[in-house]
This record gives sequence, structure tokens and C-alpha cells, in this order.
Amino acid sequence: MNRRNTIGTALVVLAAVLFTVPAVFPVQAMLLHDTGSYATGPPEELRQEGHEIIAYGNLSERGQELYRKALENDGEYRVPVGEGAPEFSYLNQTERRQAYENDNASAVQPVVIERPEEGGDLPPADEPDFRPPPGENVSEEERQRAEATLRYDAMRTETSEPPLGATPQLLRLASVLLAVLSLGVGGYLLSSR
Repeated sequence: MNRRNTIGTALVVLAAVLFTVPAVFPVQAMLLHDTGSYATGPPEELRQEGHEIIAYGNLSERGQELYRKALENDGEYRVPVGEGAPEFSYLNQTERRQAYENDNASAVQPVVIERPEEGGDLPPADEPDFRPPPGENVSEEERQRAEATLRYDAMRTETSEPPLGATPQLLRLASVLLAVLSLGVGGYLLSSR
């Protein structure tokens, strides 16, 4: 066998190996903490809608850390399965669908975190600011409601795959692209004289 056939065969074998990598090493699910949901009402309304309200001070140290990290990372923070907080429920898509079908909407509602009145050293809430500009004539009730929305921050938690731009997804994509390239070049070397 000449050198060209040897290299072509090696590239085809490499392609076969690279095509199996995504099947042998699947992407692992992650726990998502997303503060992009909105809690736009007083606590009574939020409870009626099925939201669980937890005071920030009542969160475990891990729960406080995850909430803070989500706020610091543009409202989204992911950790491996097993590294979540015990007070959050991490339903996957199948479990969420079953909860909807069983009329258990509260199971899929984001948890609402009641921030301390002074805010402490927490990053700003990931909620829209509905406070009217100073001097605008609005009722005291509307003003209090707007202040309350900044004190209650909704956070969605779930189990999901990492986004397409995440490192594990990019490694799988690179493996497949390299396999296609290797197969093309190897096939060309084997078929041409």
C-alpha cells in the first residue's frame, strides 16, 4: 500500500471514531437559574398566581449564592446537576409538561425572591422599574406597587441542556465537523490515483 492510501485509510478511520464521540460522550444536563422572568405585582397577587415566595434571608447559603450569581451574570447562571440549592425545584421539560397536564401550574411557576428592604450588597433586581418619575402625579397605591415590584424578583429554575454556544456543545460540533473534513479528505485520497 502506498503512502497516499495509508493516509486516506487513517483519515477515514479517524472520521468513524470522531462520528461516535457525540454518542459516547453525550452533553450533560445543567441546572438553570434565570432571573429574566418578571414578578409584577404585590405578594398577594403573586401567591394567587401560584408563585412560591421565599425571603432572601431564608434561602440557604447555596441558594443565596446562586441567586447572586444569576444577577451578576446578566440574569442567567448554570451549574452541573447536583450543585443546586435544596429550596429550588429543577424540573426538566418532561416533568414541566406533566405538571401542566395535571393542572399543577404552581410547580412550573418561577420562585419569587423577596429581597431585603435595604437591598444590602445584592446586585440590582432583574425586574423592570415601573416607578414613576419624581414629580409625576400618581396615586400612593401605584407608587407603592411600583416599589414592591423591585423588591420581589422572579427566578426560573429548571434542568436543561447547555445552550448551543456552551463549551460541551461546541466540542461536539467540532468533533462532527472534523469527522466530515477527515472523511472527505480521506475519501478523496483513497479514490483518486
